[in-house]
Amino acid sequence: MDILPDKKKFIQLAASSCRIPVFGEELILDLDPFLLFQELYKNSEQSFLLESGKGPKETSQYSIFGHSNSRLLKFFGNQASLYNDGILIKKFTHVNEAFKLLNFEKDTHQVDYLLHFWGGWVGFVGYEAVTLFENISLNTDQKLPDLSFMEVERMFIYDHNSNKLKFILSGLNKTKESDYENFVVEIKQVWIKVQKALNNFNLGGSYSDEKKNSFISTLPKSLLNKSDYIKKVNQAKTYISEGDIYQANLSQKFEAPYNQDPLTIYKRLRKINPSPFSGFLKFDDLILVSSSPERLIKISGNKIESRPIAGTRPRSNIIEKDRALMVELLLNEKERAEHLMLVDLERSDLGRLCKPGSIKVTDFMFLEKYSHVTHIVSNISGCLLPDQGIFEILKAIFPGGTITGCPKIRCMEIIDELEPVPRGPYSGSFGYIGFAPYMDLNIIIRSIVIHNDSASFHVGAGIVADSVPEKEYLETLDKAAAMIEALSTEK
Repeated sequence: MDILPDKKKFIQLAASSCRIPVFGEELILDLDPFLLFQELYKNSEQSFLLESGKGPKETSQYSIFGHSNSRLLKFFGNQASLYNDGILIKKFTHVNEAFKLLNFEKDTHQVDYLLHFWGGWVGFVGYEAVTLFENISLNTDQKLPDLSFMEVERMFIYDHNSNKLKFILSGLNKTKESDYENFVVEIKQVWIKVQKALNNFNLGGSYSDEKKNSFISTLPKSLLNKSDYIKKVNQAKTYISEGDIYQANLSQKFEAPYNQDPLTIYKRLRKINPSPFSGFLKFDDLILVSSSPERLIKISGNKIESRPIAGTRPRSNIIEKDRALMVELLLNEKERAEHLMLVDLERSDLGRLCKPGSIKVTDFMFLEKYSHVTHIVSNISGCLLPDQGIFEILKAIFPGGTITGCPKIRCMEIIDELEPVPRGPYSGSFGYIGFAPYMDLNIIIRSIVIHNDSASFHVGAGIVADSVPEKEYLETLDKAAAMIEALSTEK
C-alpha cells in the first residue's frame, strides 16, 4: 500500500496549512463502492455515499463514501444548532455565524497530490432554506431540517478511471511529526478492515443473487389527482399570460408507507436509474436516496460550474421510436426556448459570483439518456471571485432555476401558493463542501426521502405559455417511474 505524502512533505506543508490530508491507496479492479460502503457503514447513524453512476467522464470519475461521528450542523428555519457526537454544543443567534462553519477554511489549502474533495462537510440544503438567503416567506415542514451537514475528516474515494481506492484522513495537525505517525497507523488499521470487507462479497458487485423482497404494501400515491394537477398548471399559465412569470416548475408529491432497509431501496434505484449525481445520505432521523442527473454547482479552486437540465422526453424500448423522440426533443421550439431561458438564468446567477467576462457556456443543448427519460443539458463555467463564503454562494445560485422558474423569486411565491405541501429536500441540493476550496452540490430530483416510516418523492414539470397541461402531467409520471419501480412490491 502506498501512503502519501511522505513525512518530509507533510511537515513542510503543515507549516502553512492546518490540515494536510494523508491517504493510503491500493489498486482494486472492478470495485462496486456501494458494496464496500454497505459492509463498513450499514450500522452507522450518520453516513454518506456519493456516486457517479452514469454520465460523461467529467461527472462520473469518483465515488466518495464514509461516515461521521464528529460535528453536525442543523437548521430549522433560521434556528441553527451544532451537535458533536449527538450532544448539542451550540445554538446560533445569527444565520451568518452558523454558515461560517461551512466556509472553505482560510488556513487549509489545496494540495497537488489530491485534486478533488478530501474532507469537509457532507449533507443537504432543503428547498425552503431559500428563506435564509432571500426575503421570501414559504410554508415549511417543521418535521424535517431545512439544512443538515455532517463534518467528515475520514473518507474513501474510488477512482473509476484508475481503479484505485483511497482512504483519506484530514484531521487537524497539531504536533506535526507525531500527527503524521498517528495518521499512518490509523490508515493501516483501516486497510485491515477493508481487506476483511472485500473478502465478504464479490468484487464484481453482481445483483443476480439478490433476494426478492417486499418493500411497501401499496404503490406510492400522489397527493394530487390528475384533474387537480392540470388545474394548477392552468393557474400557472394564467400567471404567465398576465406577465408575472415566464416559466414555473410545478411538482406533485408521491408517498407510501415504508419500513424496509433503505440501502436496499438505494441499491434498486441505482440499478434502475444510474445517474451522474446519485447518493445515499443517512442521518439518525432522515434518509435521502438520490439518483439525480443534475448538478447545481461545482467549485474547484477558483473554477465554478453549473449544469442545468431543461427539456424531457420519455424513453422507448423500440430503437427507432426512441431515436425519433430524442430528435423531436432537440428540435422542439418550445423546449429549446425554455432551455435557453434557463441557461441565461444560470448565467445571471453565476454572474453574481464570477469575475466579469469569465462566464462561458462550455456545452450547449446536448442530450443525455437515462433509464426512463432523455434530457437536454448544458454546462456553464466561470472564474470565482475571491473571498466568496458559502452563504454568499448559496444566496446567488440556490435553488436552481430549472426547478423553480423565471424570475426566480416570484416563481417560488407562486409555487408556494399552488403546491399543497412544502417541498422539503426536493429541489434543494445534496453533496459536499470541502475544507479546501472544493464543492459539489446536485439538485435533489429523482430522489426519495425516508422519514418516520414513510417514503416520499416529488416530480415536476416546467410550465410555459404554450404548455399542454395533459402533457405536463404525463411528464411528471415519466419522471416518477424510476422511483415507483424502486419502491414497488416485488413478486
